[in-house]
Amino acid sequence: MIGFVSAISSALAVIVLVVIATLLAFVQAIMPTTGLVRINDVKYRYVMESSYIEPQLIREVILKTEVAGIDDRVISYQNGCTYGFNSSERQMTEISTYNYITMTQYFDDAIPVAPMYTIAEKEVFNTCFIDINLNPIEETQQEESANG
Repeated sequence: MIGFVSAISSALAVIVLVVIATLLAFVQAIMPTTGLVRINDVKYRYVMESSYIEPQLIREVILKTEVAGIDDRVISYQNGCTYGFNSSERQMTEISTYNYITMTQYFDDAIPVAPMYTIAEKEVFNTCFIDINLNPIEETQQEESANG
């Protein structure tokens, strides 16, 4: 009798561990990557951990562009949010509007802030981001740097 109870309890423990591991893997799969991400040659995206932009976060984004060596090519910043999985479009539009106002007040016409936008995203947790729009590198500049 004791052996039977031990076998059932150990089987139950294994099932619980498998379910927990599967659940953790699922949650990690739907979490967005945060930080600076290259979209293409003329756009980088800084995906934020929280939804709201603060002056300290803007300073961090500027510092990341300096570290990446793209600060001299920045022509504008643009904020946006995703909606559809765990947030409504209206909620994320309101957050984007607040973030746009915060960014325009911070930069105060020193650097242009492009209009904000929202994107439908139903596969991952919804979050907000700052797009860093860059001046394209001309082909002659690329060839000169390659020939060095």
